[in-house]
Amino acid sequence: MRLDVDIDESKIKAAAKSVSFLEDNDNRKTVIEAANEGLVSALRRHFAAREKEPHRIGWWNLGHGAFPKRWFWRGTRGTSLAENLRTVQMSPSKLETTIAVNSPALAHKLNPNPPPIRPKGGKRYLAIPANPVSAQWSGMARDFPGGLRFAYTRLGQNWLPSLVAASNWKKHDTQNKVMYWLVHKVQTRHDPDAMPSSYVQRSAVRSAVASAVAQLCRKPRS
Repeated sequence: MRLDVDIDESKIKAAAKSVSFLEDNDNRKTVIEAANEGLVSALRRHFAAREKEPHRIGWWNLGHGAFPKRWFWRGTRGTSLAENLRTVQMSPSKLETTIAVNSPALAHKLNPNPPPIRPKGGKRYLAIPANPVSAQWSGMARDFPGGLRFAYTRLGQNWLPSLVAASNWKKHDTQNKVMYWLVHKVQTRHDPDAMPSSYVQRSAVRSAVASAVAQLCRKPRS
């Protein structure tokens, strides 16, 4: 059997030129910086898209109206994932870069089998916002303006532990203004779309690197 292979000499020369440019440390630094920015941009676009999704409201809403967004994915308060992307390592010599997000909540979403969220520090309950006012409060429940009191409030046929506005507190009452429901644990689901797919990430990096290399190849040699 005979096999004929046609080789495009122009492409070989272009590839050789690209490789020669990458032998220069400054050029390698330019390429890895481009890859880093490409990945960061892809992550920010993904988080921006997630932030536009309808805000999910839990069972504790109790008909009090839509909860305000917490700007978990993307925001301007300095607490969102998009605002907390950090380059923790960049190695031009190895053509490697590492980006991290310091977010236990994101790690929990990415866990294929997320464990229940339970109280820490010897506490008995988790405080779950019961209305838009408490949901918008960014501090701890114990520091809620106006003060809160523990009470059992009726929900359907059950009396549930809760934190109610101190101004209308009664230990057992159906009319308590519930600010937080108190629960022993919360079970969340795995979120397979918490991060962009590996394909999207690789494509963003490859596109950024290709653009950087093309610009380097157009530069005149000194």
